[in-house]
Amino acid sequence: MLDRLGNMGTRDLHLFFLIDASDSMSYGGKVETLNNAIRESIPHIREIAREAEGSIKVHALTFSTGARWIYNHVDIENFIWEDVKTKGVTDMGRGFEVLADSLETGFEKARGYQPVMILLSDGLPTDDYEAGLKKLTDTYWGSKALRIAIAIGGDTDMDVLQDFIGDSFGGELKPLLAKNAIELRNYIRWASTAVSQASINPSVGKVPLPPTVPKNEDPNEMDWDW
Repeated sequence: MLDRLGNMGTRDLHLFFLIDASDSMSYGGKVETLNNAIRESIPHIREIAREAEGSIKVHALTFSTGARWIYNHVDIENFIWEDVKTKGVTDMGRGFEVLADSLETGFEKARGYQPVMILLSDGLPTDDYEAGLKKLTDTYWGSKALRIAIAIGGDTDMDVLQDFIGDSFGGELKPLLAKNAIELRNYIRWASTAVSQASINPSVGKVPLPPTVPKNEDPNEMDWDW
């Protein structure tokens, strides 16, 4: 847990994945694509860390029936992604609460870059997400974080994801809708690399826009709509 591993270093960037691991994520290859996308992003995140004067620490929390940490405070140089397994409902609010508790205890006197938080979900919360989100954004680092939300398929409640983003990025960023495997891979890579780069080097200005699906990709994959 974060509270057992000390405070954020002055030059550390903390990258959080908040992942829906409910039963519905097992349909249509969604969780497999998510696992592969995060795994494929790791070398690119390492490049950013090596260029910066510090390190990137990776955290991953899954929420389904309850919420649990699967990775905590792992340096990107030593990070190996193991597949997320799915089971249960969508206790998103509990996920926010668990993250908030860790931020309150482990980051209370921290200094460093703005954390990057990436929320990935394919459905509707089955608990009181608003209370959990308020607890998260009431923490210092929860309020300062660059928060991105990626909807996996058209059944996701986009208003919920917009609530998570809030006024991050000056209120300009909307939830990203991944309608197929290629879009999900592109969005996860963008969120974990371009946004991390922007946190480390805020002088570059606005975060670049997320990518569109390349026209030369496999049309069968492009047409896959969850």
